Amino acid sequence: MATHALPDHFASFFRRLNPGASFESTASSQYNSIKSLIEDRSGPAAVLEPVCFLQGSYKQQTSIHSINDVDVVALCKLWQPGSGVGRSFGRDEIFQTVASPLLNDMRYRSKVRFGPTSMCIKVDLGIKVEILPVVFRAGNSDPASEPFKMYRPSTQSWGDGFARYHQAYLTLKNKSERTGGNFIPAIKVFKHMRSIIGLSAVSFHIECLLYSLPDSLFLGSPADYIPCLLEAITATAASSLYGSILKTPCADRDIFTPAEWSLDAWSNFHGQAHTWKVIAIAARDASTQAEAIRTWRVLLGDDYFPERVS
Repeated sequence: MATHALPDHFASFFRRLNPGASFESTASSQYNSIKSLIEDRSGPAAVLEPVCFLQGSYKQQTSIHSINDVDVVALCKLWQPGSGVGRSFGRDEIFQTVASPLLNDMRYRSKVRFGPTSMCIKVDLGIKVEILPVVFRAGNSDPASEPFKMYRPSTQSWGDGFARYHQAYLTLKNKSERTGGNFIPAIKVFKHMRSIIGLSAVSFHIECLLYSLPDSLFLGSPADYIPCLLEAITATAASSLYGSILKTPCADRDIFTPAEWSLDAWSNFHGQAHTWKVIAIAARDASTQAEAIRTWRVLLGDDYFPERVS
């Protein structure tokens, strides 16, 4: 266990890490406005009967610093194009139809971006909104049943997507007594460490990596679980780990592939995790409180981890 758990310092750290109320308000307002336009049953997208819901960091409450993007799924009442059943809409027509309410609205018209190779419809409002048009898999008409089908430009085909199920798995792991409610906070810590040094690592990949680790490693204070998680990640060489399979929480695919998390990108992250581990262990095992605080500030940033708390 950590010599100095520093509960007040870590509580202050997470308060500084979490997005402020103004970011939450802006994200909620923009989402509700766009959702209302797309779902309007008298609007230009009504032919597809789209239903919108959130995915990504904002929905999963793993956003840090600010909420700079909102990921929206627009589930259209269509079966997978090319399945030979239902109405015949191609990928381009689906994207154009979902985007049409925004293109017809003066507030959004000039800010909508998508093309024939886009995976989603982007709306740049200062806060970035990304709308992912998806359809039902062939034979399914239950909007709560996943996977849905999403267009993947890399393969020019419709692949499986899991938004609600992914969220549910993260929530269950976080609520488990076996993680002590520390799973979501741990994701935030790792995303923060990545961001303050400008490391390129996708949030989804970090979620998958941490989800794969044993629940017991998340127990205790942040001063305990941060070094434990880093030790587990770095216990095996990057190339050896990459030779294994790292499944998503929904177990639908391996993310240790060139198309997902490339070996170079993974090796870079793994190498940085070694550096983080050395610092985190030093902070955990520091003999004095002052030394522990000083070392955590090296790892987590002077602007985020306080030198003093009142």
